[in-house]
Amino acid sequence: MVPAPADPNNVGPQINIPTQTGRVALLWTSIGAAVFTSLIQGLITTIVQVAEDQSLWTFRFRIARFEHWWWTAVSVLLSISFAFIILTFLAGNSQDAVGVLALSTATTIAIVRFTVPAWRNRVFIENRWLAWTGPNRTSIRRIYRDLCGDAKQWERLARAHPQIRTNSAPSDDWGLTLIPPKGLWEDPTAILEKFGEDKEAYMWAKLDAPCVYDDGDIGDGDVSLRWGEDQGFRRRVSRAINAMPAGLLTSYPTTTDGYKGEGLCLAYGILGRNKGLRPNELRFDASDSWKRSRGIRRHRENAPIRAVLENSSSWAPRPNKVMRSYYSHAVREQFGTLSADFQEAATELALILLDIRPRELRMWLNDRFEQQAMDVNHYLSGRNDAFKPAATNAELATLYRASYTSMIISLNYYLPLGRIRHNLLSVKTAVRPDLTCFALLYLAEHAVSWDPDAEEWVEGAGAPMPAWWQHNWVRDRLQHEQESLKPGWKEPAAWLLGLKSFPPELEFSKEAIEWPLVRYVPDKTTMR
Repeated sequence: MVPAPADPNNVGPQINIPTQTGRVALLWTSIGAAVFTSLIQGLITTIVQVAEDQSLWTFRFRIARFEHWWWTAVSVLLSISFAFIILTFLAGNSQDAVGVLALSTATTIAIVRFTVPAWRNRVFIENRWLAWTGPNRTSIRRIYRDLCGDAKQWERLARAHPQIRTNSAPSDDWGLTLIPPKGLWEDPTAILEKFGEDKEAYMWAKLDAPCVYDDGDIGDGDVSLRWGEDQGFRRRVSRAINAMPAGLLTSYPTTTDGYKGEGLCLAYGILGRNKGLRPNELRFDASDSWKRSRGIRRHRENAPIRAVLENSSSWAPRPNKVMRSYYSHAVREQFGTLSADFQEAATELALILLDIRPRELRMWLNDRFEQQAMDVNHYLSGRNDAFKPAATNAELATLYRASYTSMIISLNYYLPLGRIRHNLLSVKTAVRPDLTCFALLYLAEHAVSWDPDAEEWVEGAGAPMPAWWQHNWVRDRLQHEQESLKPGWKEPAAWLLGLKSFPPELEFSKEAIEWPLVRYVPDKTTMR
């Protein structure tokens, strides 16, 4: 059968470029754009790989914040190259069919496989930066306490004794940058170690150590320094990152078994910065084991505390609670030498971080809610002239031990955008419930007492009212704390800190500030 003659008018789309020079120019423009894109992407990939191989994690996490932009640039350049090669193909360079296919595939992969996911992931990358580079809490020797001051004081200390060199860890390295970063690069402990007998000449004039926590007598000669951008230091990734599994350090973190690792990655960054002097003493009794060991049976004992936290949360129904078993296993492997309470708090933190809305998490981190409230510590330690008398060492130590429960409660019951709105004109920033949690733990610790003769727990005398409890600032702070959280947090907070229930005397709606008398007769059946 003889085929019908072709219709000379039946042709595909064409572009009339009358000269060969024009067609060649289009072709080489396309090739040049593709080659340039390949070189730039290869350079960036090499820089990223070198940063990870050499543990330059501050640099790596910093440039990851622009990952979505560089993939956008790559996609745009590839699209331009693809457009030009299409033009040359339509102009008659039909031998470029393979090039058209290759560039179309590369452009599609760049957009679908890399650019779109990078834009979707950019909020996590920013929150990861905040979680790992926020204020740090570091142990320093007590003799250096009076050197610690504001940003100008730290700059003065850093400039002293220039002949003494200070070293930094690879993870501190800021890396390549067009604009030099602001702030001190040195580690504060390295700065302080430069001073010996001459340290009196460099003492902070006010002697109130504004960036040092007073945790009572738990430090064994050390105190807890909080430092970061507010003290004039530049951001850096916590050195705890050196103990992180490699799979959790990628831009799309996963565990060794393939589970999503975003919650663990963020939680480990926070926990690497805020442990304080005695993390084994932090109280978070989610399993009721501490209460039972002391003969205390809480109200609603049949309702697991974890379930109450999940169901009453601002982020209820907490869909990622199904990850609890695996996350608790991962936390045990990471923090196996620390207490069960610390591990419970770490697990709860990681799970909440999976469910919280990214914008609220950023607000929570920017408000420094992962750290013990410094203003409360200042007031109770007597460093505010308007607040007398100061708390005792035992009370300050209790304030520290309650800090992790306060952190978890503040995150689980966080208000929308972390703001208290009475009306359109009245907006206040939320605060952590540090003072309330102190009171709950202080009451629990005195509700029963240990009888060394009988070698058993007996009814306690109750916690004595702190000498400062009637101060007006206490009432204002309690009211502010209780307005800062979604309703439903009080009972879980009381249980986590060792009480049967939340004492009604601590409700801020009371006309006068009352101190509860909490005494329990131990239930010996729970101690078996």
